[in-house]
Amino acid sequence: MASNTRGRIKERFEGIHRNFDWVMEHCRQCDKLIADKNPSMTKAVEALAKGTKTLDELARDIYHKI
Repeated sequence: MASNTRGRIKERFEGIHRNFDWVMEHCRQCDKLIADKNPSMTKAVEALAKGTKTLDELARDIYHKI
């Protein structure tokens, strides 16, 4: 466990990244379940995954600048 502010902030951003990994995994699972059954829902899940990826990239960029 980090004892300084920088280390604690980096730990939080690692947590953010892990949470985004789970969001992406759940999006992949949902995509498999609804792939052919509901095209509009598939597009919505893919948009969510794309937005999540963008947010994760922003969080990683901040992490590397700390």
